[in-house]
Amino acid sequence: MAMTLAACQTKKPPQPPIDASASIPIVPKLDAAQLTDWLDQADVALANNHLTYPKAGSALEIYRRILNLQPQQQDALRGLEHLVENYIELAMRALRRDEFATARSMLSRARIILPNHPSIEPTAEQIRLLVQADRVKLTLAQNALQRQDPMIVSKLTKLAQGAQSRNCRFTIAAKNDEQGRWVYQILSAVFNESRLRAQIRLRLPASVERICFVPQQDQ
Repeated sequence: MAMTLAACQTKKPPQPPIDASASIPIVPKLDAAQLTDWLDQADVALANNHLTYPKAGSALEIYRRILNLQPQQQDALRGLEHLVENYIELAMRALRRDEFATARSMLSRARIILPNHPSIEPTAEQIRLLVQADRVKLTLAQNALQRQDPMIVSKLTKLAQGAQSRNCRFTIAAKNDEQGRWVYQILSAVFNESRLRAQIRLRLPASVERICFVPQQDQ
């Protein structure tokens, strides 16, 4: 009898059923007017080159705000791709100026936005090739270039010979198009049937830079 009473005293009363819906957070909806306003703000940020930094009010911050509420919103998704393309272009411009640290920085920002964007790895490879390239620069005295001095011909020929059987390109800086084309012809004569990869830039001081790329397996 005593044991039965004790068991009755320790028995817990039945618990009410748990409302599963109460644990699900309520996600606020994104209405059309708010979406339009945020997309307009993103356009202004883009026009002001306020892409990702500073974070507050940047195009990236606005697009992410939209996608947090509407993950498949197409304008915001395209906006992220547009941001990546902007940074890829900035990286390529920096590469053309041989500003490798800036190029890497721009590409890093693109990776933050969309790490798997198909343009990122090819751009990274171009940066790697240029950073690790074998570079030789030959400065050309303007008076000697003006009279097409045989000594310059000899130096240009030697520079071109060092590029044979290698993946190289040349950048020619000259006072005018006539001088640039003369330098190109001297270099091109060494390659015979092979196509010379070179570009001419009208600027001083006159020079020729040979850039030979290091294959991946030779690193």
